Amino acid sequence: MRALLLVSMLTLGACARPVTLPTAWTRADGQPVNSGLLDIDRLDCKDEAQKPAGATRGSADKGGNNQATLDDFVGCMRERGYVQIKG
Repeated sequence: MRALLLVSMLTLGACARPVTLPTAWTRADGQPVNSGLLDIDRLDCKDEAQKPAGATRGSADKGGNNQATLDDFVGCMRERGYVQIKG
């Protein structure tokens, strides 16, 4: 019984992977990026994306969906004038 409980906990833990947020951004208007402001915007958007469902800008229930969190984060950064740099 304990072995089954342990296996169940490990399986559920493996499903809950933290989302990796993009780190490379540039300004959509071509202006230089102010690193201090970028850090503030990134933290604000990270907090916004991790709010519980119903507390964000009308987003659907995330239900632990990492893609929804990532989409909210990227959308917030775009609203603040950033474009993601893909490597």
